[in-house]
Amino acid sequence: MSPVGPDGPSGMTRDGLRRHHQPRVERRPARPYVGIPARATDEAGFRAAMDEAVPATFGWVVRHGLRPAGGPVVRYRVVDERRIPEEGPPPASFEACVPLEAAAPGVDGRLLADELPAGRWVVALHRGGYSGLAALHRIVLGWAADEGLRIDRTPAPDGTAYRGAIEHFRIGPFEEPDPWRWETDVAYLLAADDPPPAHGAAADDRAGPGTGDPTGR
Repeated sequence: MSPVGPDGPSGMTRDGLRRHHQPRVERRPARPYVGIPARATDEAGFRAAMDEAVPATFGWVVRHGLRPAGGPVVRYRVVDERRIPEEGPPPASFEACVPLEAAAPGVDGRLLADELPAGRWVVALHRGGYSGLAALHRIVLGWAADEGLRIDRTPAPDGTAYRGAIEHFRIGPFEEPDPWRWETDVAYLLAADDPPPAHGAAADDRAGPGTGDPTGR
């Protein structure tokens, strides 16, 4: 739950490799979702927004007979990396999302319907509590920079706008009480004109696990 700005440290320490899976590039199709937009300036605000939005969104999906395609997703729209704290997330605008097997025919109230874009994503898996996610964002962004890959993002008045920047909560507190068993994907969409990464099995350009969708399902 901790996006970081584009200037995070590059490279990866030996300890980082033990705690986090090696980043990789996956080609993924579009994935529809419904979600509730929010903004938070600190960890407490982020958690409060998620604790309210995720159950509300899942409840709407169930009431309308739609099929979720995996666990909840946070889609970061704009991140203010000018004010990155030492711990926790920087101020950000985001959407608390439920990915769907098929697009919703319509939404109401606060909900919006959109899709995670098709394309090539840099992805890495974190196992453990959410306090380690900030480090994984830095690892993913640093690895992409070292590989000469360009994240799909543009400057915005209040930070950096990302076309695709997500956290996908594969296994979380609703499924598993032990935080050491939680699994979270961090993924960033690459610019469409970027070349494939140059070396290594972790840099292969392949479909994601399972169905290869943007939630890594």
